[in-house]
Amino acid sequence: MKNMIEKLRQKEFIVVPAILFLLVLLAYGLLTPRMGFYWDDWPFAWFLRFFGPIEFIESFRPFRPFLGPIFTVTTALFGGHPFTWQLVGLALRFFLSLEVWYVLRSVWPSQRWNVLWVALLFTVYPGYQQQWVSLTHVNQEIIPLTWLIASFGLTAYAIRNDRHRKRAAILAIVLQAMGLFATEYFFGLEILRFFFLLSIFSETLTARKDILRKAATSWLPYFCVWILNAAWTYAYHRSTAYNSYEINILSSPSFSPLAIVNEILKTISLSGFVSWINTFSLISTIDGTVTQIIALGILLGAAMVIFISVRFLSNGTTDQHPKEDSWGRWAMLIGLVAIFAGRLPSWAAGLPLKIEFDYDRFFLSIMFGASLFIVGLAAFLLRDGKRKFFILSLLIGLSTAYQFTVSNTFRRDTANLQDIFWQMAWRMPALEKGTVLLTYELPLNYLSDLQLTAPLNWMYASTITDRELPYLLLYIKSRFNSTTLPSLRPDEPIHLQYRTVEFNGSTTDSVVIYKDADGCLRVLDSLYANAETVPGANYFLLNAVPLSNPGLIQAQALQPVLDGTLFGAEPAHGWCYFFEKAELARQRSDWDGIVKLYDQAEQGKLSASAPVENLPFIEAFAVTGDEDTAIKLTERTINEQKTLCPALVTLWERVSQIQGSSVRAQTTLQEGCEP
Repeated sequence: MKNMIEKLRQKEFIVVPAILFLLVLLAYGLLTPRMGFYWDDWPFAWFLRFFGPIEFIESFRPFRPFLGPIFTVTTALFGGHPFTWQLVGLALRFFLSLEVWYVLRSVWPSQRWNVLWVALLFTVYPGYQQQWVSLTHVNQEIIPLTWLIASFGLTAYAIRNDRHRKRAAILAIVLQAMGLFATEYFFGLEILRFFFLLSIFSETLTARKDILRKAATSWLPYFCVWILNAAWTYAYHRSTAYNSYEINILSSPSFSPLAIVNEILKTISLSGFVSWINTFSLISTIDGTVTQIIALGILLGAAMVIFISVRFLSNGTTDQHPKEDSWGRWAMLIGLVAIFAGRLPSWAAGLPLKIEFDYDRFFLSIMFGASLFIVGLAAFLLRDGKRKFFILSLLIGLSTAYQFTVSNTFRRDTANLQDIFWQMAWRMPALEKGTVLLTYELPLNYLSDLQLTAPLNWMYASTITDRELPYLLLYIKSRFNSTTLPSLRPDEPIHLQYRTVEFNGSTTDSVVIYKDADGCLRVLDSLYANAETVPGANYFLLNAVPLSNPGLIQAQALQPVLDGTLFGAEPAHGWCYFFEKAELARQRSDWDGIVKLYDQAEQGKLSASAPVENLPFIEAFAVTGDEDTAIKLTERTINEQKTLCPALVTLWERVSQIQGSSVRAQTTLQEGCEP
């Protein structure tokens, strides 16, 4: 038995990958089958579907020209299915963690357990919460980062192995160039290589001058590539070919000494402390829901597995160093340098660092340094022992569970997006080409208007024959008073360059839509669904209502066929199905059809999810002569939401033009709507 245990301990290169894989699975993979596309995934998937992989070459030319070939190769290999890309994202996240572990173990072979803690924390770092935006981030950041980290590992290998030194160094330079030129995200991280070289040479050299000289000499070829990358990046960003974030840091107020100090402190605070502290919110918010119970199980399970596994592997041994706390100090220093080095590119572009979507993507270049810093801090304060093992195991368990809860918000967003688009399909079976959908904002966390334009066109335009984008969705919140949507006046031109395609339209060719988080999708217009039907809505949305032209909806068209891999299977026909079909029938003045839809909903024991959704049915019953049901629904609506009284008054005025005045209706409105 003892021999078997000893053999297991010697199989560190089997046990550690297994632990890393388990963390990746628990943190990011449990909900994989129910994930979809998010953020820029949708436009990229749309371009892939309608123009093919080669389109990415031209698509990225004005932004990051070396990313185009990466997208072209990977999308040609893996296609455009969201499930496939979730699996690719998991595999690369696991591989990236293995790389970090290998690199740090090569740099500090005497610190086996400290570097393992770094790799474990890096795997579940809670500041970066966009693992599931896989098609985008796998190609834009994670692949270049794996190249750069691999380059660090090869550098360490070249220093420690004379036999393959030249080949390893050449390959390290190639991978460095590939990682740096593909994206500016990791430009600052190159400084880590110099610190790693200092660490390696300090093992055999004692004089500081000798260590610095040796490290500088070894770093020189990489430094030259780094400077070349900086020069190329600066020149390209200044050229007419570039069309993205402006970088003019030297003339920016953020370049003042006080602003720099403030940014450094803020970055260190967010990435080195707040990100980890936020995970403790799990303990205080356990409310008995299924998600929270699963998260609690992950927390306890992951923490126990990590604690037992690392204690088992270490067999009570500690990392060795001439001075017990010197590695902790050195790791904290390198970690702090790496944190701000990772922040440098986004700061130079004037982009804020926040632990919220979508700014948390900048933590991807910071999490290496943040993980190294926190382990260095633990090594310095707690030394080795059970306290350190317990605290770091708990932190890993919390971070793993925290990432799982974040994954559940992505799952919900996919469900919400599918729900919205199926309601669109029911309410708007087809749209005239050149239509703009305007809304203030939709209840989605991980998609904005320009990203939603991709699934909108995917649904309504099954073929694309030219470079004209047929449809556009705009958030008034984001685009009003911009070059895309200068105003909400009629006949205002709307133009948008959507990478390699463009949209040209007008505010006159708009349909205004609205959706509460708990309600059904609604098409607003000046007749049936005017400002009175959305009391308390945003001022800008109300100003857009007169632009809405439901005539752009082809009410007689067949329902579009939605791709089940993207939009899910058609959901069971709940209340919103009958409401959307009722609104569509009202557009055709099919009042009898609306009554039949209400009867079907009643048979299914369905009722309105929001009081305003009773309005088309009230009008239909009133117009078709069933005043009793119309009055009953009117009373119910007033009781549930009195602010709809103006809309109900207007509705009954329309009815009176067809059926004549109703004394009962007037009495109901007077009694129910009195202050």
